[in-house]
Amino acid sequence: MMSTKSLGFCFKQGKEKTKQKDFAMCATETKNFLNSTLRLVATSAKKKNLMRLILKIFIIIPIILSGCITQENNEKHIFYIHGRIIEQQGKNAISEKFGKYEFDSIISAIEVENSIVHYEIRKKNVEPRNYANKVSKQIDSLIKSGIKPIDITVIGASKGAIIASNISDINESQINYVFLAGNNEYQENNNEWKFHGQVLCIYDLSDGIAGKNYSHWKNKENFTTKFEQLEIETNLGHGFLYKPLRVWTEPAKTWILTQTL
Repeated sequence: MMSTKSLGFCFKQGKEKTKQKDFAMCATETKNFLNSTLRLVATSAKKKNLMRLILKIFIIIPIILSGCITQENNEKHIFYIHGRIIEQQGKNAISEKFGKYEFDSIISAIEVENSIVHYEIRKKNVEPRNYANKVSKQIDSLIKSGIKPIDITVIGASKGAIIASNISDINESQINYVFLAGNNEYQENNNEWKFHGQVLCIYDLSDGIAGKNYSHWKNKENFTTKFEQLEIETNLGHGFLYKPLRVWTEPAKTWILTQTL
């Protein structure tokens, strides 16, 4: 797959069944075809050639226009926001306790059909609220371009989940969120988040760093339309999010597609 820069983020194109032609391109193609045909008509001396060209018009133009019909665009946009260790060590980060952070494998694992995964390797010591504002503006740009909020999902892991929580507090659009290992007593005591959108929280009982459930936030005033929690136990501690384990990637993909478990 090819990665490209998009407003400071990389994005990875997922598999697609079809690609719709851009309407403006289709209109240009049709116009060029008509101009070419009309020139031929104007220079045709024989009636049979004229009839052949008219027949050609009636056969080919519907084919061209069929590619121009606007269809519902269900392309999914997924923002993956990584943990703090990648800020410190880069994409190939390795924890002495939890092992390698399998960044590329995680990106591949959270793709769904007809999706784009947006990601960025953050600089060291990024302030979560400021970074959340940056991503929130990108989300607004996508929505302004015609992407439906329901087709946008933010997945945050560890510090990334804290950033994602801030996005959900800032951005009022009803997009989807998956928070991975982003809650503990410190977060509850030092934040006043009021989430928006459809929120799924995944926490691991073996996680001694951020393995607390999100009931504190679910029971507080918020603006969510859905708020679900998924308890898992991998015995990997906080390291569960370093790997593309099906126990969390599959529920995350289901949430992207249907906002259900």
